[in-house]
Amino acid sequence: MAGALAGGAFLSASLQVLFDRLASREVVSFIQGQKLSDALLKKLERKLLVVHAVLNDAEVKQFTNPYVKKWLVLLREAVYDAEDILDEITTEALRHKVEAAESQTSTSQVGNIMDMSTWVLAPFDGQGIESRVEEIIDRLEDMARDRDVLGLKEGDGEKLSQRWPSTSLVDESLVYGRDQIKEEMVQLLLSDNARSTDAMGVISIVGMGGTGKTTLAQLLYNDQRVTEHFDLKAWVCVSEEFDPIRVTKTILEAINSSTSNTTDLNLLQVQLKERISMKKFLLVLDDVWNEDSCDWDALRTPLIVGAKGSKIIVTTRSTNVAFAMHAVRTHCLGRLSSEDGWSLFKKLAFESGDSSGHPQLEAIGEKIVHKCQGLPLAIKAMGSLLHSKVEAREWDDVLNSELWDLPTNAVLPAPRLSYYYLPSHLKRCFSYCSIFPKDYKFEKEKLVLLWMAEGLLEQSKSKKRMEQVGNLYFQELLSKSFFQNSMRNKSCFVMHDLVNDLAQLVSLEFSVSLEDGKIHRVSEKTHHLSYLISGYDVYERFDPLSQMKCLRTFLPRRKYYYSYLSNGVLHHLLPEMKCLRVLCLNNYRTTDLPHSIEKLKHLRYLDLSMTTIQKLPESVCNLYNLQTMMLSRCYWLVELPSRMEKLINLCYLDIRYTSSVKEMPSDICKLKNLHSLSTFIVGQNGGLRLGTLRELSGSLVISKLQNVVCDRDALEANMKDKKYLDELKFEWDNESTDVGGVMQNRRDILSSLQPHTNLKRLHINSFSGLSFPAWVGDPSFFNLVDLGLQNCNNCSSLPPLGQLPSLKHLSILQMKGVKMVGSEFYGNASSSNTIKPSFPSLQTLRFERMYNWEKWLCCGCRRGEFPRLQQLCINECPKLTGKLPKQLRSLKKLEISSSELVVGSLRAPQIRERKMGYHGKFRLKKPAGGFTDLQTSEIQISDISQLEELPPRIQTLRIRECDSIEWVLEEGMLQGSTCLLQHLHITSCRFSRPLHSVGLPTTLKSLIIWECTKLEFLLPALLTSHLPFLEYLYIFYVTSRNSFSLSFSLSIFPRLTHLHILEFEGLAFLSISISEGDPTSLNRLDIRKCPDLVYIELPALESAHNYIFRCRKLKLLAHTHSSLQELRLIDCPELWFQKDGLPSDLREVEISSCNQLTSQVDWGLQRLASLTKFTISGGCQDMESFPKESLLPSTLSSLNISGLPNLKSLDSKGLQQLTSLTTLSISDCPKFQSFGEEGLQHLTSLEKLKMDSLPVLESLREVGLQHLTSLKKLSISNCPHLQCLTKERLPNSLSRLKIKSCPLLEHGCRFEKGQDWEYIAHIPRIVIGGPSTYKRLVFLIYACDLSNETIFDESPPRKAAANTHIRDYSIGNL
Repeated sequence: MAGALAGGAFLSASLQVLFDRLASREVVSFIQGQKLSDALLKKLERKLLVVHAVLNDAEVKQFTNPYVKKWLVLLREAVYDAEDILDEITTEALRHKVEAAESQTSTSQVGNIMDMSTWVLAPFDGQGIESRVEEIIDRLEDMARDRDVLGLKEGDGEKLSQRWPSTSLVDESLVYGRDQIKEEMVQLLLSDNARSTDAMGVISIVGMGGTGKTTLAQLLYNDQRVTEHFDLKAWVCVSEEFDPIRVTKTILEAINSSTSNTTDLNLLQVQLKERISMKKFLLVLDDVWNEDSCDWDALRTPLIVGAKGSKIIVTTRSTNVAFAMHAVRTHCLGRLSSEDGWSLFKKLAFESGDSSGHPQLEAIGEKIVHKCQGLPLAIKAMGSLLHSKVEAREWDDVLNSELWDLPTNAVLPAPRLSYYYLPSHLKRCFSYCSIFPKDYKFEKEKLVLLWMAEGLLEQSKSKKRMEQVGNLYFQELLSKSFFQNSMRNKSCFVMHDLVNDLAQLVSLEFSVSLEDGKIHRVSEKTHHLSYLISGYDVYERFDPLSQMKCLRTFLPRRKYYYSYLSNGVLHHLLPEMKCLRVLCLNNYRTTDLPHSIEKLKHLRYLDLSMTTIQKLPESVCNLYNLQTMMLSRCYWLVELPSRMEKLINLCYLDIRYTSSVKEMPSDICKLKNLHSLSTFIVGQNGGLRLGTLRELSGSLVISKLQNVVCDRDALEANMKDKKYLDELKFEWDNESTDVGGVMQNRRDILSSLQPHTNLKRLHINSFSGLSFPAWVGDPSFFNLVDLGLQNCNNCSSLPPLGQLPSLKHLSILQMKGVKMVGSEFYGNASSSNTIKPSFPSLQTLRFERMYNWEKWLCCGCRRGEFPRLQQLCINECPKLTGKLPKQLRSLKKLEISSSELVVGSLRAPQIRERKMGYHGKFRLKKPAGGFTDLQTSEIQISDISQLEELPPRIQTLRIRECDSIEWVLEEGMLQGSTCLLQHLHITSCRFSRPLHSVGLPTTLKSLIIWECTKLEFLLPALLTSHLPFLEYLYIFYVTSRNSFSLSFSLSIFPRLTHLHILEFEGLAFLSISISEGDPTSLNRLDIRKCPDLVYIELPALESAHNYIFRCRKLKLLAHTHSSLQELRLIDCPELWFQKDGLPSDLREVEISSCNQLTSQVDWGLQRLASLTKFTISGGCQDMESFPKESLLPSTLSSLNISGLPNLKSLDSKGLQQLTSLTTLSISDCPKFQSFGEEGLQHLTSLEKLKMDSLPVLESLREVGLQHLTSLKKLSISNCPHLQCLTKERLPNSLSRLKIKSCPLLEHGCRFEKGQDWEYIAHIPRIVIGGPSTYKRLVFLIYACDLSNETIFDESPPRKAAANTHIRDYSIGNL
């Protein structure tokens, strides 16, 4: 019998949810209690059933018939509206349930809360509900009539157009980028299944539609080596319907090279068995969809008689198929590289595959290939579509079009077919993902919570929790390649662009993801909105939302570390979005929530993570539907609402990193549905009210355990019964107590907190007991894979962890009381008679900051210890001596620093990485068999007197505190054939004689010389050594009694990018040259604090950045036609410029405290035609006005003036020439009084203006701020005598005004009262007074049409004025 796939229509699941809710006990009882029309809801159900019958047909026809698509849009709207009505009814039922429970508690009455007849019913708009139901019924009746007009059929309806079956033939000239995987799989096919008990091996190729799975299978099938290896071959295109009769018959016909007329499966299988018996065969099953292992077993039976080495290749879109078919190897086929994708595209798009004659089309074509994201099918379709088209306009049209809008139908059907066969509940979940933009990385856990909030998860018949159901849904979509693991972040997932396009297509107009921030693109049909936040999200940006009364999802996506949201949006707009299920304010600097949040009675998901909120309003507790509350990294949150027990549906509470919260609400234990709690904070009363929360799952941190008074309180937490917890962390605050009774009490408390043995990860921090309880290390914890002990300083020994059977990762940090690690650590394996090895599964072991640890004894058992250990790290254990365990057969990485261990006798044949650093003597001894072949390593040496050989292939060598290292650098030890040194650090060493030569390896990339004496013996030889790959050269903190010069050519360091010289005493002359034609890469030259440096000569460099700082004897800076990008001269009081002035190509210049540069000196700045940024600060004692006319070039875009002690005004004539200036800052000028006769009015390009610390400045009215039509940000601070801002309205372009520590000006800008208020009231964000910190308190001032945000360092006005252009008004307080 054929195994047909059954995909359900998108809306089928939605309607089924509606049917279930219409029949639910809560709805029925509530309707009866409110005397609503039961018949009306039954009629609604009947009308929904009428349209439900044709959904499958409509789902297919929507892609070809726009009227059917419109019909589905109208139907989805009606379904959404019906959901909202039923949600309101169930919410009212929840409210009455909570209020009835409160009433019974307060009056001590006993009764059945679930008996709705006993509830005290609050007023409810039943008539409004009934009229809305009647309106939906009318719409559904119209749609029922339209379904016949549209020709929609009941049942399965029309099927998707049939695809051509694949064959074994392939055009290899169109295959790119699959050589390596083909070769690997050919070798796999030619192997003989030696490790398998089956004669045949199944190899699966998995990937989303269009990745080239079939093409790879064709390449393998036609490879000559494969053909010669197998006796028989057969190719079968299985496709969506898995028909064992058809598949078996096709195999038999391929083997016999003849047709068969029988349809008897038994006869076919008997014939197939006879034909392949003891024959080595290759069978390709292409495009398999069926995931039923029983169907596969039925097909497999006659195949097991083949000869050993027989193979079956399966191509599929689902990893579940690979599991069902027991594949011995599964290859997830990835995308093509950009180079291979371009080669394929060129082959199809250009005549003869040659693009060289069309450079303009090449540039566009590369972008088109990038858009295809390595999907061969899409690249082929695009290349074929553009074949022979030579107009750039046509190529641009393709580049800027959505794939489904293109005149080719070759691309979209591939993912659409996968979507078609999805069950309806998965279609809804997938469609919701259209709120994510392309390349967006999302987390599994958060997406499942969003699905749950939107009601997309069906109630499991097996009573699984909703999160578990969501995880299953996610895994299904992942297995079918709708989701992919992110390459950059392994904990996140992404959708391929083509899959994202499909999600956008099927979500219709109901989901919108905005990249450009243009919210006006949304329509009133939009139910789900995500958008990219900006630095300042002002009210006007969200104006279109006022028309979107049905919005369910408000999901901003982070771009900046912190952003601001208009208070008008938060306090006025969002509370009116009464259908919201998801509200995310993550990353906004929001300091409070309005009380009106309780209006969002449908709300199920509230994310306030990384906000500056300090306290939640108690009205949050009236959100009876709330399932998820995220408060992680709310560092200023001081407490949780006291009535959280009213949140009876709360499942998920995340309060990680909320260090200001001191304790949990007293009744949190009443939240019976709470499944995920990130952190439980024990309050001063010591209550651990966790006993009733039996369903807690995932990860839990219990902090401030020092507040638990006795073990009885800990026992009440009932940790032993929490079988769903995977990860547990116990935390005490750092304590320094030596009282024995207290220490014993701590041990008893931890003993009473024994968790369930299902636990996978355990961490114990700052435990102050003398020893660990017996359960820590007990072998019954067979699931424990990760264990960490940190800062448990009173424990003198480690717990017996050696017999934990599954432990893979162990970290032991800051255990100051431990002096010896011995038999107690290994547990029962410590006996020499024990056969069972200790730590049988351990892979990584870390010891760090064990400051008193002296000895590490081996266990002595016959099987050794750590048989699977791959990484061993021992850092900052300065007293540890002796040897490591000898037999670490699986060790791959060894890292040791600050200890005296001997590692020469270590047997670690697989080691590939070794990092060693010592502050004492170097203890690395050469083993008898030589050093292991290491790929990478790091070694620090303090005593090189006995050094004969370095381990090969080390990458980093640190030589420290050695008195004579000349022979190491001269005799070529570092130039051996196996020395691949890349980084050399020479620190605190003393040179005693001049070096004849320096023998450094040519592989060296960085050289750091730090705090060395007599460096004049090293540098002359070093600076004549050719180091072709050196990129970084640092010379720091050099002491020399003699004055000397350094002169060298950059040609010996052709790849040097950074040269830094810091605090080099004795260096008087520095000359750096470059010969014409020689390559050079120097990008940054940094010379600082060289007290004896008099002369610097710079070479002719392109695009270099030069920093010269505090060289107080420097008199001359010479350069030879350098094309420098940036030059900073700071605190060089004796410096003069050459007659030629500065390098002509400079783009950025900073001059600070260079006292010889006076107003009488010609600086030559006007000749710098590329100069865009100029900073002047300090020095210039005679300068009273700046900049003088023609001093600065017109190209300047940024001017920063700071610390000029006698500056009184800006020169208007000099400013007028700065026609490109966008940023102007003036600060720390104690005598500054004026911006010149004409002010700044000519600077029409100015966008940012900053004034700071101008103590005698009194007025800005003559500055002409109103004429700065491009001004966006204005900041004024620390101007105590400034009292007037402007005499006209500031420009509309201004988006932010900040005034701080200007008491007179702040008074003039008071809300509604200040003399300047009318000129600034229109600005979207105003910060007046108070520091710009997280502690700013924000108060909302209500007005008729509030949208402007103003922050004042004073008490808020009692009421707001009816000012129509003001949106937000808030007040900052210290």
